[in-house]
Amino acid sequence: MLDNITVPVRCVLASGTSFGSKGDEQERIRAGLDPVFARKPNIRLGAKVAGNHGAILRKDFRAVAEAVREVITPDRGRR
Repeated sequence: MLDNITVPVRCVLASGTSFGSKGDEQERIRAGLDPVFARKPNIRLGAKVAGNHGAILRKDFRAVAEAVREVITPDRGRR
């Protein structure tokens, strides 16, 4: 599905544990994005934050806002 995306995308990944996940399940899913980042230059990691997915908008809103700014201002992420 990600290979069909043609617009700029910045991902903000939560590095904390996920509710209901077992073991390193979430980290394996996150690592699965590395090949996508390598083959799709329009899809990049905007930030990896310490929180979990349940609190990312509440606790890491600054990282999310910066990722949005980078998409709407393309030269911003190339500093």
